[in-house]
Amino acid sequence: MPVETINPNGKANIVFLCEHASNHIPPEYDNLGLTDEQLKLHIAWDIGIAEVTRNIAEALDAPAVIANFSRLLIDANRALDQHGLIPSISDGHEITGNMNLKKADIDHRINRFYHPFHNKADQIIQEKSTYDHAPIIFNMHSFTPHMAGFDRPWHTGMLWNKDKRAANALIERFSSRGLIVGDNEPYSGQELNHTMNTHGTKHGFPHVNIEIRQDEINHQSGIEKWCGILIEDLKAIRELPEMRDTKHY
Repeated sequence: MPVETINPNGKANIVFLCEHASNHIPPEYDNLGLTDEQLKLHIAWDIGIAEVTRNIAEALDAPAVIANFSRLLIDANRALDQHGLIPSISDGHEITGNMNLKKADIDHRINRFYHPFHNKADQIIQEKSTYDHAPIIFNMHSFTPHMAGFDRPWHTGMLWNKDKRAANALIERFSSRGLIVGDNEPYSGQELNHTMNTHGTKHGFPHVNIEIRQDEINHQSGIEKWCGILIEDLKAIRELPEMRDTKHY
């Protein structure tokens, strides 16, 4: 199945979305021309974030929608007309299985992988929005420590576009722990934010894209550390008065 739902009947006013959770590519795609070792790299998935998302969803009694396909097949965090939807090169690695695709091949991936993820996310969020106040949507990601010759200093980053409620609250809490927190770093949510634009901004629900540096969560002790941090701080911010309203843009 291209999409997995964790704890679909969770009672918390939270929904987790994780579209880069897996590096899985079905056998018929022949690894898109990549080696097994290349598929272990950050180009194929967001390392460590799947286990973090599963753990905190269970601990907080919240639903999570998780994609079970590699971002190299199709990137669910990009609009259908956005560059990089199906990349032919990623961080210097050529993706030969994505080159010279016919429209029918692209449409097949959209219908097989992309739409099921976003349809399930929309279903879960709409069900949750019938509660007495708006759900908070957390989009879970991880980022490589090094990119284009630059060592990224942030332990975590909060990405946002028009609504900074959740980002501000988490920046404050994470910073108070002594963490280096990026504000729209290592990417800007005003440029790369399709999932949150679609499932958060459109409805006016509070939301944020949480990025965690991969060397923080590519081992069990780091995963446990970050699960503890997130469980405590997400519990705290969901009770803030500003998280209970919808905004219209």
